[in-house]
Amino acid sequence: MGQRETDARAIQTLDDLAGFLRDLRSAAGNMSFRTILAGIKSIHRAQSIPDRAPSLATIHGYFRNGRRRMNPGTVLDIARVLGLDAAGLRTLEQACHRVIDRVNRSLIVATRNAVPSPAATFTGRRGEREQIVAIAEAARAENKAAVIVIEGMAGIGKTELAHQAALDLVDAGLTGDTRLFVDLRGYDRLEPPAAADAVVRGFLGHLGVPGRRIDALSPAARVALLHRELAPRSALIVLDNAADEAQLRPLLPRGPRSVALVTSRRRLTSLESAARVPLDVLAAREALAILRRHDPTGRLDAAPQDAMALIELCRHLPLELAAVGRQLESKPDWEIGDHVERLRRISPHEHSGPVLALSYNGLPEPARRLFRLLAIHPGRRFRPDEVEALAGESVKRSAAELVRLYDESLLLRRAEDCYEFHDSVRAFATELAHREDPASRQHAAVANLLRHYRHRLESAGGEDTDWLSTDRASLLACLHVADHDEEVAALAAALNRGLRLLGHYDEARICNQQMLRIAYRAGNLAWEADARAGLAELDRLTGKFRSAAAGFDKALRLRRRTGDRAGQADALRGLAQTASNDDYPAARERYEAALEIHRQLGNPVGEAEALWGLAEIALSVGDHATAAAHATAVADICHRIGNRIGEAYGLRALADVAAEQGDVATATRQYRRSLALCRQIGNRRGAAYAWCGLAGVTLRLGDVHRAERLYRRTLESCSRIGDIAGQANARRGLAEAALARNAFATAATEFTRALATYRETSDRVGQAHTLAGLGHAAWGTRRWTHARRYWQQALHIADRGGLPLASALRELLEGPRRASIS
Repeated sequence: MGQRETDARAIQTLDDLAGFLRDLRSAAGNMSFRTILAGIKSIHRAQSIPDRAPSLATIHGYFRNGRRRMNPGTVLDIARVLGLDAAGLRTLEQACHRVIDRVNRSLIVATRNAVPSPAATFTGRRGEREQIVAIAEAARAENKAAVIVIEGMAGIGKTELAHQAALDLVDAGLTGDTRLFVDLRGYDRLEPPAAADAVVRGFLGHLGVPGRRIDALSPAARVALLHRELAPRSALIVLDNAADEAQLRPLLPRGPRSVALVTSRRRLTSLESAARVPLDVLAAREALAILRRHDPTGRLDAAPQDAMALIELCRHLPLELAAVGRQLESKPDWEIGDHVERLRRISPHEHSGPVLALSYNGLPEPARRLFRLLAIHPGRRFRPDEVEALAGESVKRSAAELVRLYDESLLLRRAEDCYEFHDSVRAFATELAHREDPASRQHAAVANLLRHYRHRLESAGGEDTDWLSTDRASLLACLHVADHDEEVAALAAALNRGLRLLGHYDEARICNQQMLRIAYRAGNLAWEADARAGLAELDRLTGKFRSAAAGFDKALRLRRRTGDRAGQADALRGLAQTASNDDYPAARERYEAALEIHRQLGNPVGEAEALWGLAEIALSVGDHATAAAHATAVADICHRIGNRIGEAYGLRALADVAAEQGDVATATRQYRRSLALCRQIGNRRGAAYAWCGLAGVTLRLGDVHRAERLYRRTLESCSRIGDIAGQANARRGLAEAALARNAFATAATEFTRALATYRETSDRVGQAHTLAGLGHAAWGTRRWTHARRYWQQALHIADRGGLPLASALRELLEGPRRASIS
């Protein structure tokens, strides 16, 4: 093996990769970046590759530390130009995928909006707890944030102290209701440290920021938004297992009333304005207090020398003392000296001494097997149903075994029926698993787990949202297991749908990017099409319409190559939705093409989806008869096949048509039918849109105050589920209600807020109506020039989209007095 190939095998991070390329360049005589670019273009021409060579700045960036992303193809092109041989290129390609995998796994982070409770057996640390409260009080008195770093070795009890100190701070009245927690994985042997940007995303979600808004911002803008959200709050933030200062700095609060508790094995000496609480091993009396919990017969006090020997063998560490205490409890007929001798006869384990080995060896074989299997679980938390899939046992049996492992202090329990490893215990279990279990058994267990997760996602029907929101980090971790391409691809497709519906767009993007990597590796065009369509849909939902159109077009071409007719129809529908904001003829043509395919295939769900799109277009351009016909077909098809969500949406479309035609009674009846169905199936988005429609017809009847109540209800519901398009519609409705009672300033404020969202989502219909409304608000306050300017802007958009609104706007601009615009 050549030296360069050996060096490539050592690459783990993007900075390692940059260092490898710098070494290659040095060996090539410090070739200029322009020469490297020319070489890449020459390679592409020779291989008839379309000219997609990177820019000079991009090439330069690959040689610098701190890069956030990487294209394996560009890296390999650079290495070819610099003279890396074929064997080295193969090894470098593997390294690139290893780095991408590590980067993606760093983005998978489980943040929480509550701090876990300390273990019931927590004892001691009174001095450190009082010190932490005193530091927080002093910071409050000086009107500044408190950053408190708890430092110490593995197993010394930093995390449990942080959990207990969090309770102390709450009891002392030093924090408010905002509490955030994350394990930053700074010292996990199996997982990369958590990316700070992923933590910021998670915290923003807990603070109520919609996923669509989070995803649209740059990392720097997300950090700024986080601190704006935290500024007025008395927040308690627990940042467990920090790797270094760089990981921490974006996450530390800046507001004068917030407290951050940080734990780390490293002395973070360069962290500005932080108070450090170094944690030493437990004093003998505190260690003895832990053991006494498990010795009701007083054996420890009767043999003080043996008791001290036992504490020494546990290294005064809480983790090991708790495990030994359980051993004392399970063998009440043994003297303390017997336990001492037992420990002395076992060679110290490299992670946690002999204590864990004793606890493990004392388990029955089924529990030992489960302990080892849990170590290969891709996630960090596990519940009985997942353990059932992993171990092939009943849920009841799995729950009992988890309790046994918890009782032996081999697992932590952070919530009811939810368990996790301490890092040191996980490392011990992983070594046992690789030493004692055949790879084939591990492979089969992980495959069962992946299938279990996929089945649960597919059978949930979008209703098991609490589980998905809570455990999505474990599900995302499953996408990075090796040698399970079929199961991972199927899980990624199901998980993408669930995360997208919940507004977790950044994590849904991870699903599709991972599927794309698997597709490339396996040469599977169907998986590639799924991934590209998934990424395109996310781009469409976040207003990146040009990128969405390109993605759907690639997916369509792949579907045609594989002969997937249903997939072609789905891609055409995506292209139609992308075009619906500014090109109705193109959108209509694509919906009709998709409709024809679905009818040929006998796919009623796809047929209804295409008809729904055609109904929306017809309604937007004022073709009420066509819109009503399509909406009726949607409702009928979905009623026939039992698709209640589709039926509810069809009924709402019929109500929209009736409302536009002035048939208030029919519109009210259909909105109420749609609302009833949405409530039955728990579809909050559909219910919110039905409320919005009811508010509109109520306003037409002149009941302004009731309309405002309904619009506020819509706004609250859409805010809760993160639907910013629905929020914009509700704000526009509130503005129109304000106009009806001549509250022009209020109307202008709400119209302006709605307009910002419509522009963010590229909703041209919404923009046109909102600009027209702003014109009315300006006219009401005698700002004639402003009013005409707003109406001209609205007319430009309405003309471009062929909206019926255009004729009313012309009357306003051409006539001597104001007309009515609906």
